[in-house]
Amino acid sequence: MKMLVIVFRESLIEQIHALLNDYNVAAYSELHNVTGKGATGLTSQFFLAPATNRMILTAVSDQLAYRLIEVFTRFRLEQEAAQGDNIVPLHVFVLACEQAV
Repeated sequence: MKMLVIVFRESLIEQIHALLNDYNVAAYSELHNVTGKGATGLTSQFFLAPATNRMILTAVSDQLAYRLIEVFTRFRLEQEAAQGDNIVPLHVFVLACEQAV
């Protein structure tokens, strides 16, 4: 089992939810108003600012994790091509996951 940590700009929420739905990911936790600094710069600390991030954590099978990574990679590349190679604020991290309870 893998834990995917998906960090993205608030503006991408509909597309991210659609991708998760396409792959029948029904169980996840979602954190709103995630702030920080990364490759695309500093995110705002103001409530519902356009530069605010969201974070989704989902525990999925290894097989589904790798399919989702491929899907998110393809989505990001398509978005970057459409935006003229700007960095799209979407990152996916993978952690080993074992359910304890």
